[in-house]
Amino acid sequence: MWLRLSLLITSLCQVSTDVTPLEKRQVAYGAMFDSIIFESDVEMKTGMKLEWAFIDRTHKTLIAFHEVDGEAPSLSSYYQHRCTYFPSNGSLLLRRLEVADSGVYQLQVEGYHAEPSKMFYKFVYLHVEEALSTPLIVQDPAYIANNVQLSCIVRNGRPNQLLWWKENTQITNSSLYILSSDNSTLSISNVAKAHCGFYTCTVMNDISQRNISHFLIVHGVQFLHKRILVASAVAMTSTIISFAAVFFIIFFSLEKYKAQKHQIQLTVAFLFIEMKCYICLLISCILCALDTDLGIAYRIISGCVFCLLLGMTVYIVFLYLRPSREIVNSFLQDKRNRYIVLGFGVFTIMISPLPIYEATENIKRCTLPYGDIAAAVTTAVMIYISTVGLCLIFALKYMQTWNLEKRTSRLWTR
Repeated sequence: MWLRLSLLITSLCQVSTDVTPLEKRQVAYGAMFDSIIFESDVEMKTGMKLEWAFIDRTHKTLIAFHEVDGEAPSLSSYYQHRCTYFPSNGSLLLRRLEVADSGVYQLQVEGYHAEPSKMFYKFVYLHVEEALSTPLIVQDPAYIANNVQLSCIVRNGRPNQLLWWKENTQITNSSLYILSSDNSTLSISNVAKAHCGFYTCTVMNDISQRNISHFLIVHGVQFLHKRILVASAVAMTSTIISFAAVFFIIFFSLEKYKAQKHQIQLTVAFLFIEMKCYICLLISCILCALDTDLGIAYRIISGCVFCLLLGMTVYIVFLYLRPSREIVNSFLQDKRNRYIVLGFGVFTIMISPLPIYEATENIKRCTLPYGDIAAAVTTAVMIYISTVGLCLIFALKYMQTWNLEKRTSRLWTR
């Protein structure tokens, strides 16, 4: 572009060899459908003649002619609906720019000095471009693989420069990143946790600049870390609610309702509550053990807790299903069983926040947006609390009828 500009201006300057002109050269940029004003940069004097013209490779087209303190300025029929000439300072306004308007605009001023032969020329090279549209980043493949490519695509306009940024640091060719010749494609090989985060593509030309960001999620952060956090939050909520419900059953319900029928019903309720809690904890432990981004200590702890949960499940089921000719009362009446159940409940409450802490740390290291995660955790916990709450309400409502049956039976015996 610059070579073509210099050759064109040089050829224009060789047109008038019989005078010694004063020249001024300038480059201007305009956007399609926008407007631009060409300043004359001369002091208007009586008798001065100004001529604006557009010059391309083949011919010269007159735009406006003005003789100061003479006849009114005249505009060519081709430009009179798109141009406005300002007689006070000799400037020219061109509206509704098109790509075809790119070229050299020449201002020729006769009578610039007292010498009649002294002339002034101003050459303005106008380059009209289409404004860039907001780019689009496409990840290939769409899922995380060992090698990932991010392509920056611009639908409208032609960018002169394209830059990639990770967070606030510009990306260049290195062992971590490989850029294509025109920077439109960013290749990442041997994807690791260090690569996750926001990638921004910035496109620029002479009249506009646009950018867009894309979040690259590495090592299953979106799939596994988010689900670990949700499952762990539900498991912790379940352990707290289950411990409170078991405490209520052992120290209140079993003592108040000692009839064998109610003992069996309360034991079934206890078994349902504990199994529900253990299932939530088992899911959380399995996810933590599968996540390679978790520390080895957390994965070992998750494996140990998983084994303890299985052992406790077998222990409770054995107590409930143990062979016996006659069940005198609930196995929860035994103090040893009570202490084991309550002690394990305290242990699960203490251990349940650990996966939440580690999953949160992983998310922080990868700067995963918190909006979706917070919404997912809140939704899951609220659904769980609502479901369990309804079950508890119906259970308490049902337990209120036990007193009524007891009173009725007493009146009947009388």
